[in-house]
Amino acid sequence: MVRVVVVLLVLLIAQASSAQLTSTLSGSVIDASSLRALQGAVVEIPLADTLLIATTDADGAYMFAAVPTGIHAVRVRHDGHEAALVPEVWIRAGKSEVVDVALRSSVKQLAEVAVEARAPRAMSTIGTHALTVEQSLRYPATFFDPARLATTRPGVAATNDQANHMSIRGNSPASNAYLLEGAEIVNPNHLSNAGTASDLPVLSGGGVSILSAQMLGTSQLLTGGSNAAYGNALGGIMDMRLRRGATDGQAFTVQAGLLGIDLSTEGPFTKDGRASYLVNYRYSTLGLLSAMGVDLGDEAITFQDLSFHVSVPIARGSISLFGLGGTSSNIFEAKDSTEWEYDKDSQNIDYTAQVGAAGGTLRLALGRQAVWTTTAAISENNQLREADGIKAPSFDFQERDELNERKLSLVSNVRGRRGARFTYEIGGTAMERTVVKDVLLEEITVGWLVRPFARAGYDLNDRVHAELGIAYAHYTANGNAVPEPRFSLRWDVGKHAGISFAVGQRSQLPNVQSFSVGPRNSFWDNSNIGPDRMQEVVIAYDHALRPRLLLHVEAYHQQRDDVAVGDATYFVPPLNEDGSMANAWDVPLLMALRPDGEVRNSGLEISLAHNFHNGWYYQANGTGMSATYTDINGVERGARWNTGAIGNLLMGREFAKQKEDATRTWGVNMRANVTGGQRRTPIDVNWSFITGGTVYDAEIPFSKMWGTYYRIDVRVYLKREHRGRTGMWALDLQNATNAQNAAYRYYDRRRNEVVTKYQLGLIPNLSYRIEF
Repeated sequence: MVRVVVVLLVLLIAQASSAQLTSTLSGSVIDASSLRALQGAVVEIPLADTLLIATTDADGAYMFAAVPTGIHAVRVRHDGHEAALVPEVWIRAGKSEVVDVALRSSVKQLAEVAVEARAPRAMSTIGTHALTVEQSLRYPATFFDPARLATTRPGVAATNDQANHMSIRGNSPASNAYLLEGAEIVNPNHLSNAGTASDLPVLSGGGVSILSAQMLGTSQLLTGGSNAAYGNALGGIMDMRLRRGATDGQAFTVQAGLLGIDLSTEGPFTKDGRASYLVNYRYSTLGLLSAMGVDLGDEAITFQDLSFHVSVPIARGSISLFGLGGTSSNIFEAKDSTEWEYDKDSQNIDYTAQVGAAGGTLRLALGRQAVWTTTAAISENNQLREADGIKAPSFDFQERDELNERKLSLVSNVRGRRGARFTYEIGGTAMERTVVKDVLLEEITVGWLVRPFARAGYDLNDRVHAELGIAYAHYTANGNAVPEPRFSLRWDVGKHAGISFAVGQRSQLPNVQSFSVGPRNSFWDNSNIGPDRMQEVVIAYDHALRPRLLLHVEAYHQQRDDVAVGDATYFVPPLNEDGSMANAWDVPLLMALRPDGEVRNSGLEISLAHNFHNGWYYQANGTGMSATYTDINGVERGARWNTGAIGNLLMGREFAKQKEDATRTWGVNMRANVTGGQRRTPIDVNWSFITGGTVYDAEIPFSKMWGTYYRIDVRVYLKREHRGRTGMWALDLQNATNAQNAAYRYYDRRRNEVVTKYQLGLIPNLSYRIEF
């Protein structure tokens, strides 16, 4: 009897010691072409010693009630569709994870292909990079910002590490676009003057994204070769999607760090209901400390934001409502006259901004083979920079720079399939854009972009898929229009490799914030400029070297003719450093423009990614590129963002220790980035001395290069998981080696010399996050 009791006690102790924390995983599986729910799809989670399996119901929904915490792969398969793999899903105690997957149709059941959660337009894979919340929690110095996360991808260069502005494949940051739930919105970032040499507001990025990673589902960065449904961008497109709130109970997240304090809540509206909500509020830590009287140095930076997403299923479809709003400010007060050393020291500079967006999506099934989706959104971004004080040697000055943008967007399409081989999408977008600027000149530009499109895909056989698309972009402000034909081909070479090809033309509304439109208040008429157009060809090769190791190679060539250019030397001294819209960004071009310029961008991108498995991951990518333009005289020059090369190495390792009722995990992550120097225009010291401000030598624009940019970031975290909650302490070191990377140069009259300003040095960020 005693022996039996001892054996039972040993078994109980062994069982308790091996008990593992679990959490829930749920989501939906749909057809990528028609967006209809797929009943009977098999969802699998392979573990070390078992395989968890769930099957989707009539609504395409699945749920795992008890998944061990950790990072797992999720496999999905359904008859008549390609199997899909979501390689990294982070299951955390106290957090219900939601993963939605779209499966591509297949004439024949093919080998498993890697996707990173739901791809809203899954037929387009060239130049597509998924951005996930899991990555933002592991990669160092991203500060939970999807745009900073995007700079880890090949072909993407950060223009200045003080902000998240991006140059993609050598194009201007003003060439990028932001989509929220499929509708184009204004720049959704705080402090949009951050990282610009002129300190002027722009419409392309900012100090930090308003949308915290708490809100984002799997989002995408599109760098080229996109299908006909995507438009109005010559650079990249940030296609941001909001995740659905949990439906199995209310959950909370609290996070505090250098950037801000986040408070997030989510859950179902009713018990056992399918409708859910997700709300996040954030207030800047620096602003909170400043309000408490803590001296934080020269500049007082404050921001706050609120965002929400409501998802409600209805008969044969769903309704979702979403929104975001934020304010930010950066205040610099003049120093005491005894401390004046640089020109800025005697100036008061106030920057304020307000950004907001709200919209909704209606999705309805049209029978079993098609879905109608409509999204409407209104957004606005208002920025004001005011400066006054004393300029050297001793005269008063006042400056006022205002830049506002409003977008009213409507997107509607029908997606479906006919038979096993043919898929289609027919729809259109209509967007009214209003730009009000008072930067050197005051102008208001209003116009609609009306853009119908259609695309069709066909499986030529079980290995080859072709897609043909067409769009027509019409700009009402000047009556100009651009046809946008697109064609792509995907060939699955064997079970583990594939070749893709895409060719087409795309266009973008003129960046009126970057030039004087006229003719009111000016001596020229540039109102007929735009839309700008680009022709491109992209070819890609994918090879799954091992189950979790993927090689991706992509080559591209982009060509722009009829680029607006002007004569920067027309005025003496020159008002701009160059006269091409290919290089325009923060300082508007004040000159007559004509469509005589050209742009040529070419490059090769190679990446090798090992998804997280057995506690470690790595990703290495390299880009070789050339970006050139021709000026008004037909002279070919290196473009402003022609860095020549970009390289990234990311790697991480986790060390987990399982206890009876808790798991403790240490994580170490590193990113090394090397980027060729951006180009700059030399400063004309003589004219700068005469005028008292910075004057560039416009005769030789962008003839110099900054030194090579180096940066190493490190992230160390300690994750403690208990039943019903997960806490994480993390320390990020941005620029851990304190490398000195030049940002810009200007002529300082008080010092009577050219001064070089540098990008950020070592920035430590200690943060804590708890989910329960």
